[in-house]
Amino acid sequence: MNQGTRKALLLLLLLLVGGAWSHPAECDPFTGDDGPVCTVQVGNGLLQQLGTRLTVASSSSSAPPPLECSTAWTTLLLRFHETRKNLTDCVEREERSRSDQTSATDFCELLLDDVRRQMRQERQRLTSESDQRLQAIQLELNGEKARSVQLAGDVGAVQQELTRLYRELVLTNVGIGDTKQAHRYYQRYNEQQQKEQQSQSQQKANLQSLYEALIATVYRKAAYVQERVGYLLDFVRHLGPDAPDQKLTLYRLLKVELDKRTPASQPQTLVMAFDALNGTAPDASMADSPLHKFYLDTSGPIVRAWQQQIVAGEWRTVRDFAEHYPDYYQRCYRMLLTVDATVWRQLDFSTYILVVNTLPRSTFRMEAFELVFGLMRRYERQDAVPLDRLKVLAAHTAIFETFIQKKGLGQDAQDRLAKVKELFKGFKPNADYGYYLKEFQKTKPKTG
Repeated sequence: MNQGTRKALLLLLLLLVGGAWSHPAECDPFTGDDGPVCTVQVGNGLLQQLGTRLTVASSSSSAPPPLECSTAWTTLLLRFHETRKNLTDCVEREERSRSDQTSATDFCELLLDDVRRQMRQERQRLTSESDQRLQAIQLELNGEKARSVQLAGDVGAVQQELTRLYRELVLTNVGIGDTKQAHRYYQRYNEQQQKEQQSQSQQKANLQSLYEALIATVYRKAAYVQERVGYLLDFVRHLGPDAPDQKLTLYRLLKVELDKRTPASQPQTLVMAFDALNGTAPDASMADSPLHKFYLDTSGPIVRAWQQQIVAGEWRTVRDFAEHYPDYYQRCYRMLLTVDATVWRQLDFSTYILVVNTLPRSTFRMEAFELVFGLMRRYERQDAVPLDRLKVLAAHTAIFETFIQKKGLGQDAQDRLAKVKELFKGFKPNADYGYYLKEFQKTKPKTG
């Protein structure tokens, strides 16, 4: 619709509002059979003006002559009906659109409600199934807990039985001298105590009980005491450097029993003392180390007692110790044979020297000769050594030579004998072993 047409319609509306014009009822499109008649009165001037405007609006060429009234009215009615139809179609489309939108919204609401209902039902179903499963699982868990408690009790009983068996195996293997097996079960015994999650104090108490049982096992039969003491010492010896407290506990318990049987038990007591010294850690070898102090307290009285026996001519204890414990003898022979200056001047040399040729090995005898000659050079002036003592030493050197010949010892023993004979030189000019031996054979040696 162009601008001219819009102006014509506006003018028509003004006419309808402000004018008055009548038209036959049968030709009036604004009336119906069942409605009132609409009467519009329009003046001639206004119709001419309307006709002119409609003519101008409908033509783009030069202006034609003005329309007649009937023609203008017909044109107006056509335009009106066309406009009303367009407006009616627009309203209907709008209503259909709203109706379609409402229908779609209602349909979506129905779908949403249905989904919500299905979700509620599914949630209720899942909740019910979950509750049933949880109840079943809870029942199963309760059963498992009961079985677990029972199993824990059974395991605890088995663990205790294993601990007892390992303890018995330690005692048995120490008693028969199988140190390797005894240590294997001793380690398992300690591990078993840790598995039982015992406290440190309880583990310590259990070890104390085991150690006391070991001592009781050793002394159960008197006929096997000495042998089993050796087995126990070997067991303790192999505990290793990381167990000084355990060693010390066993040594102290054993010492109580050994002291009850002194002096017969002195050799094994001295062995135990040296083992305690060996068990001292490298950085704890001072006197404040418990094991080192135990060594000093234990070995000191025995060494002093054996020194007195040697000076008095009682050599059997030292001889037996050297025979049964040669390694330990070599560690202590200097302490046993060494005397101070006062004792040296007062002792009966012939009695003191008896121990030398009772020793079981040529090495031990050579070392004893060397030590005695060393004491002689320390305590006597070089040119004032008593001749009688040199003659006694020559006589015992001859006994040493006879020992080597009877035993059929090899060149090493012959070399040791030659070394002893060389020790006689230097006391007097032109005097050697042969000289002092001849002097001994001429006369008996004097006492002292």
